[in-house]
Amino acid sequence: MVVDDWKEFIQLALNFAGHGYLEYSSFIIPEQKVEKAQRIDMKIQAKFPETGYDKDRRYRNKKAGQANLSYLRWRNIGLILRTEGEVNGRFDEEKFVRFDEEPFVFAVGSMIEIKIAKARAGRKYTAYLSKQSFRAIKAILRDNLRHRRRDVAEAYWERLKGLPAFSGILGQMRELTVWIKIETKLAGLKKWTGNHLVLRPL
Repeated sequence: MVVDDWKEFIQLALNFAGHGYLEYSSFIIPEQKVEKAQRIDMKIQAKFPETGYDKDRRYRNKKAGQANLSYLRWRNIGLILRTEGEVNGRFDEEKFVRFDEEPFVFAVGSMIEIKIAKARAGRKYTAYLSKQSFRAIKAILRDNLRHRRRDVAEAYWERLKGLPAFSGILGQMRELTVWIKIETKLAGLKKWTGNHLVLRPL
């Protein structure tokens, strides 16, 4: 399945993870080959016809102890997702990892990196900002606050409303809200006047 929106890409990956598609193999199509992406899609679907099975065929596969597969791509980022079960020699096993053992990280633009991983509580999976991306956001806010550019910091804060409301990201934004109030005081500024950050669910 090819999607045009990175938020939908995350949502679908999480939906599959929640239904037992915990193993994945990822790839990035080089920029000079992006125009050939549809050809790459067709090659993957030919190699793994299971990605096109309907619901009934997937159910029969599961009952027979066979692995089910799905394929997702957003722009030049692809994911082959797989359930537990019997597989055959078409797979390069060293390329498959599990979300709960090795989170999937991909970039959305120059500043934002998303990590799909196990939620901090329970057995569910969610999306976070990567550690690198979260630190970069804090660095931008801290720099502007400590140089007393509160209006710039608040404008940047408003831009973060474009992030999707997955539970992992919501938790990070709550943490950031507490931190930014402390930073405002350390910078000798008056109370943080940025609006409460409300992220929208898909």
